[in-house]
Amino acid sequence: MTKEDVKCLIPAGLDGKADILFGNLEEICLFHRDEFLKDMEACNFHIELVALCFTKRKDAFYKLYSQYCQNHPRSESLRELIGENNAFFQSCQMKLGHKLPLAAYLLKPIQRVTKYQLLLKDLLHYRDNEKTSQDLQEALDCMLVVLKCVNDSMHQIAITGFRGNLTEQGELLLQGSFSVWYESKKDRLLRLKPMQRHLFLYQKAILFCKKTAAHTKATYQFKQCLKMSQVGLTETVKGDSRKFELWLQGRQEVYIIQATTLEQKQSWVNEIKRVLLEQLQELRGEKIRQYSANFAKMRQATSLDTTSQSSCNRSISSDDTRSHPDEDSQASSDYSNSDDEDSFMDHHSGKSLTGKYIALADYDAVGHSEVSMKEGDPVELLKVGCAGWWYIKLAGSQSEGWVPASYLEHSGRKSSRSCQSVSSQASNNTE
Repeated sequence: MTKEDVKCLIPAGLDGKADILFGNLEEICLFHRDEFLKDMEACNFHIELVALCFTKRKDAFYKLYSQYCQNHPRSESLRELIGENNAFFQSCQMKLGHKLPLAAYLLKPIQRVTKYQLLLKDLLHYRDNEKTSQDLQEALDCMLVVLKCVNDSMHQIAITGFRGNLTEQGELLLQGSFSVWYESKKDRLLRLKPMQRHLFLYQKAILFCKKTAAHTKATYQFKQCLKMSQVGLTETVKGDSRKFELWLQGRQEVYIIQATTLEQKQSWVNEIKRVLLEQLQELRGEKIRQYSANFAKMRQATSLDTTSQSSCNRSISSDDTRSHPDEDSQASSDYSNSDDEDSFMDHHSGKSLTGKYIALADYDAVGHSEVSMKEGDPVELLKVGCAGWWYIKLAGSQSEGWVPASYLEHSGRKSSRSCQSVSSQASNNTE
């Protein structure tokens, strides 16, 4: 994007947006090459040292991958806006000799980071002693937090119909499915039958979405947005310990939310309380600053006696030191990917994913759950997983396993990229 010979091909919507397109991908590459890889090589196959590699770098893992995952929806939206088949992308792909489109490479960090928790779970089976087990469990907990961030991000990408900007809602804190009852005093509406909704809790808002049918890939149709600055919380609803309430001012609108488990309910209540408490403290601080500024102006404009000044200063001090109880914001997380499995519909194009596929490039399996394939191998899709992984069966054999979906192309939909590749290959053979 910085070379003069290709600048004329860059679409207007992409110019100057390399940071959105790639996010912090370069930082992730440097981290793995210069830090994490060297740590792993120095372990010399000692399990406890492998665990230490993860715990020592846990802050870097979370920071780098949370930033990348939060930006990934923006990157995907940008690529959709300008189109994957634009002249600039195709020119770069041909010049670099890449068999896969750009989207496949941008998804690689998300796909690879999901594998670390599997490695650590396997190592737990070969622990030498209790201390090693504790070290491995700590490392596993660290990577599960990173995995949660990845999983939340992939769900967030599937939100449709929201006209605002998701990045403006702040950090995505939690997401999950609930049963929801709705009451409205304004419309005199009481819904007795629960609605099934998938909720996304951001720092500044809660989104209510409707999940599509079970036979399609997880897609969340936007239905309602509640700003956290307007929300009230009732932690306990009589009759069911799994329920809590969110309501707007004066309880004009009330949302009764039932979690699947008590643990899920408690994690959401704790996180919502933490957000509301932070807002309260920010609001209180802003009011103090405004009061202080107004008081300073008033003191410049009028002559105040010592007594009145002392009284005003005391009132500021009293408000400033008012305390609030600390809230427990520890939340348990669900790392299940079941929402994405057994899905056979592309939520962007609406086309069926079923059928035969062809491998675009060689892929070497990493671990017993994956399967290797060669360029041109025909395969059959068996199941769609999360983070861009598909479970396939190699045609003419009993070999089955996971592979990156970006390595596959539907055999009935030959892309122009494939045609160009064949044409180029034919030309080379002629030469």
